[in-house]
Amino acid sequence: MKKFNKMIVKLVLTACVASLTFCTTSQVARSEAEPTKTESPKEGTYQEVKRDGKLYVFCSLKQKENFEKTGEMGKGIIKIGYGPNGETVVFDSEDAVVEYESRLVKEILGKANIKAYREVKVDGRVYVFTSPARKTNFEKSGEIGVAIIKTGYGHDGETIIFDSEEALKEYDKRHVKK
Repeated sequence: MKKFNKMIVKLVLTACVASLTFCTTSQVARSEAEPTKTESPKEGTYQEVKRDGKLYVFCSLKQKENFEKTGEMGKGIIKIGYGPNGETVVFDSEDAVVEYESRLVKEILGKANIKAYREVKVDGRVYVFTSPARKTNFEKSGEIGVAIIKTGYGHDGETIIFDSEEALKEYDKRHVKK
């Protein structure tokens, strides 16, 4: 019985030490990687690169080109174990994190066949979102970033602002024009 108790104590202590080591390593990696501010992501600028067991995510074409030339990311945001297969993901900016997470949510909702759709009325305009992350960012900052704007497109002639082509298509499905 004593042997069994000693084994359990050793196992628990080993798990605690490993856990503390992982937490410390994660925190150091995050604190060393200051986020960089880049231009807002434009359609088609989002790219992922797998290299050396890590996933690199870019919203800045300039940073991606530099990475391809030098093999170095420079400053970025590091999330350990954040990838689809538990790999480390390195982002070039906060915009890349938001876009990556938004794409994950859309993928999950697509598999579940659920549409994330929200309309938000602000100052006589209607904002239409299919990206929960972009909606959250809009609520925090009041800015939508890259969008599709249709003046007079609403039923009462309102300006409708869409976060994506998908939002425009979903709006049209829900608001059939007569």
